[in-house]
Amino acid sequence: MVKITLKSGSKEFELVAEVGETLLASIRKVFFIFGGCSGVGVCGGCHVYITSPEFVEKLGDISAEERDVLDALPNGQHNSRLACYIRISEELDGMTITIPEM
Repeated sequence: MVKITLKSGSKEFELVAEVGETLLASIRKVFFIFGGCSGVGVCGGCHVYITSPEFVEKLGDISAEERDVLDALPNGQHNSRLACYIRISEELDGMTITIPEM
C-alpha cells in the first residue's frame, strides 16, 4: 500500500492506494472528482497538481494525449497531471497532490 496526501481547499485527506491502480481510482475512495470521460483521459476532470518536485520527476514524461488535455485547461501549471494517467507504484509513497480550485 502506498500513502498519498490529497489537499483540496483547506481540507487534507490521506489516501491509501494500491499498487497498479490509477491515482483517480485512489482519489475516488475518499473524494469525488467528476470524471465525465470515466477515466479515459479526455475531459480534464481529474486534473491535479503534483505538489513535490521530486514526484513530478518520478512520474516521468507526459504523453502527447495528456499534454493536449492539460494545455486546454485554464488553470494548468508546470506540475499539472491527469490522475487517470498516473499508475500507483511504490515509488509514489509519500507524494502530495492538490486538487485545483475551480
